[in-house]
Amino acid sequence: MRWLKLIGCSALLWVGCEPRLPELDALREQQKELRKLLNAEGPQSTAFMTAALNLVRAEEAFAAKYPNHPEVPNLLIEAAEIYATYFGDVPKAVQLLRSVDLRFRQKSAYAPRALFYEAFLYENMLSDTATARERYEAFLRYYPDHELAQEARLSLQNLGKPPEQLLQEILQKKAPQ
Repeated sequence: MRWLKLIGCSALLWVGCEPRLPELDALREQQKELRKLLNAEGPQSTAFMTAALNLVRAEEAFAAKYPNHPEVPNLLIEAAEIYATYFGDVPKAVQLLRSVDLRFRQKSAYAPRALFYEAFLYENMLSDTATARERYEAFLRYYPDHELAQEARLSLQNLGKPPEQLLQEILQKKAPQ
């Protein structure tokens, strides 16, 4: 019984002594504020764009200061999404996603998402089908059973096909034989 109490107290001390990172708390607040601005003012507003830029800079600074923190991959993916979606800076987004893939491959649950999103950006925003193919194939090589694997296989099958051809193939599959 005494050992059980000792283990319980040790666990409480360990959890209670976990270092707090004020930067991470500040990032959470910035993320909430960005969501509010998106809903209230829209993605083209000056307030939203300023808050988005401040957030991605803070996320990159956190990643530089705490490179091995488990939240770093998720923060860098979010920064990449913001760069690509709101700033149109796809090369910067790809750079961040590649860094997540290289640094956290097989170490973080976020790494597969980074690699898949990188391939998606090459395919859909940069129109670089050769690199998209290489990145989708890498995704399937490293994560063949991931929930996005079927999507990657489908993307590889349809890579480079014009929308009209894809539509025609879909309609042919649905047509009664």
